[in-house]
Amino acid sequence: MAVSLVIGGLLVLAMVGVSLYGARSLPPDARIPIHYGLGTYNNFASKTVGLVMWPAAGAIAYGIFAGVQAGAIKPNHGSSGPAGVILPVVLAVILVAQVGALRAARAGSGDTSGR
Repeated sequence: MAVSLVIGGLLVLAMVGVSLYGARSLPPDARIPIHYGLGTYNNFASKTVGLVMWPAAGAIAYGIFAGVQAGAIKPNHGSSGPAGVILPVVLAVILVAQVGALRAARAGSGDTSGR
């Protein structure tokens, strides 16, 4: 369990880093796509709101899965089993979607420099 929590924490920090990168590289009037479920991006938010929402979603997912994992592991059982893989996978999917959202925001703003 501890390994998945560490990896999950690093992924949440990566989301914060991607948002900081987006804050520096996107124009002030950029619109960030927000993803409310499976399928395509459903809505666009202002740059500030969009850049905060992605890491916030990761932090919420981290808290939920960490709480579930902590309650699911018995003290005498040393392995977290498949539950230990779910947290990093979910956070990696959110991180990839965040990077895609920033790319879409950059394309929507007309910035094709790739910064």
